[in-house]
Amino acid sequence: MGALRWLFWAVLSCLSCCCPRGAEAQFPRVCMTVEAIRSKRCCPALGPEPGNVCGSLQGRGRCQGVQVDTQPWSGPYTLRNVDDREWWPLKFFNQSCWCTGNFAGYNCGDCKFGWTGPDCNVRKPPVVRKNIHSLTAEEREQFFDALDRAKTTIHPDYVITTQHRISLLGPTGEEPQIANCSIYNYFVWLHYYSVRDTLLGPGRPFTAIDFSHQGPAFVTWHRYHLLLLERDLQRLLGNDSFALPYWDFATGRNVCDVCTDQLFGASQPDDLGLISLNSRFSRWQIVCNSLDDYNRLVTLCNGSDEGPLRRRPQRDSGEQLPTVEDVRRCLSLQEFDSPPFFRNSSFSFRNALEGFNKPEGALNSPMLSLHNLAHSFLNGTSVLPHAAANDPIFVVLHSFTDAIFDEWMKRFNPPDNAWPEELAPIGHNRLYNMVPFFPPVTNDQLFQTAEQLGYTYAIDLPGMSQRPRGSLEETQAWAVKIGSTIGGAFIALAMLILLLVLFQHRRQRKGFEPLVNVSFSPKNTRLMKTMSNICSDRPGCVAEASTSLLSESTGGQKLPL
Repeated sequence: MGALRWLFWAVLSCLSCCCPRGAEAQFPRVCMTVEAIRSKRCCPALGPEPGNVCGSLQGRGRCQGVQVDTQPWSGPYTLRNVDDREWWPLKFFNQSCWCTGNFAGYNCGDCKFGWTGPDCNVRKPPVVRKNIHSLTAEEREQFFDALDRAKTTIHPDYVITTQHRISLLGPTGEEPQIANCSIYNYFVWLHYYSVRDTLLGPGRPFTAIDFSHQGPAFVTWHRYHLLLLERDLQRLLGNDSFALPYWDFATGRNVCDVCTDQLFGASQPDDLGLISLNSRFSRWQIVCNSLDDYNRLVTLCNGSDEGPLRRRPQRDSGEQLPTVEDVRRCLSLQEFDSPPFFRNSSFSFRNALEGFNKPEGALNSPMLSLHNLAHSFLNGTSVLPHAAANDPIFVVLHSFTDAIFDEWMKRFNPPDNAWPEELAPIGHNRLYNMVPFFPPVTNDQLFQTAEQLGYTYAIDLPGMSQRPRGSLEETQAWAVKIGSTIGGAFIALAMLILLLVLFQHRRQRKGFEPLVNVSFSPKNTRLMKTMSNICSDRPGCVAEASTSLLSESTGGQKLPL
């Protein structure tokens, strides 16, 4: 039996090694062939067996038509059938793998976030995201080493498209216009692609469109974006317990406490806009920064280097980072979002967190707060939405933003309909597939607590000890307490009725003789009152005490039934 068990696990390990890991973003390299692009079908086989499409032979998934949101959107983008990202991803693929259970990935070869095991049916211990200032020296070095390696390591699963859909197969129709890029540059490219302009012609951009900001999807899009990077870094390091740290930027100060050579790099003395040469990040080149050039040439970012990373925290401008009070006020807003679900929404938690709104809820368009204020304070590359992710501070800034979102989710436990099903800006309806992730994933799928997705935060946000009693856990606790009290009262009443029935029965049989010579002395009466007071909130207590008292009064005799 030992030999058979060893053989079983050896075969299982071999299978898991030969099956490529799934990926959830745009686009899997295996699907960027002329045949797949023309057929608009991305349903790769899992492993070496060609017939194992989407892992169907193991019951992991199947190839089926892509589901897209058909509800109307609102906002400034009123065009139709102009942008490649409308009804994502139908302009590129209308068939993809649909995975069963907790399986996931472009070929169903992976598990959903928070799950593990050969059958993806084992809850993975959540990784813990910590304050970057509380990391040990070893943890800090591991994080920065992972970022540095991700910047220079070609992504094993994804490629980027360098042309719009109409030109995707090149001038001959036989050359897919794609490029390899590093893991971190892919992370940057995803953010760029979600905010890029719609092109109406050479040099004619329509700029009022954004799939990851200025609407409800701000929180879920960036949450998924971070999860993808975190998983990529875990695999790069070979460490499933690795977690992204966060930067608590709510200091209210005019100093960037992570802009040091020990962390993300100080400024150069002779050019305050550049990163200190003592920092590894002084060597980083940015990508996807030349938006005007892409629009003029009717092309997309191709991942090539476009100059050094720039950052110049605004110490002398009088601008200060958000405060703890800003976070507290933001978390006090009970409504997730409000019409028109845009940057002018008022009394909206999402809009206050994103930073277009005062934390107390009243709309003030010129106001920058929380997330937006932190980006603005950093200045340089971080200020430009299409290029902001180039600055690695982006990772820890958004991790803290996500921590605030997670606390709000736990505090208010919102129902699904808290998220608008229709009439949010394009890309922001509840069931819209987030652009440009592939296979498709909706906003709704990320509208849950972090722990359900396999991670938690080691954090103490204002008001965490004073969550409203409307939360699910406290509702259950109150239900148990009330149920116990009512149950105890019913048991006491049942015992009294039983005593009366036995008393009446005894009187009828023995000519109204006392019930087995029970005498209720003043002492017994006082004891019954005391028992009732003590047992008011303890189910079963009254019954036990009544039995004890009755036994004492009868000299230990059993009552006849």
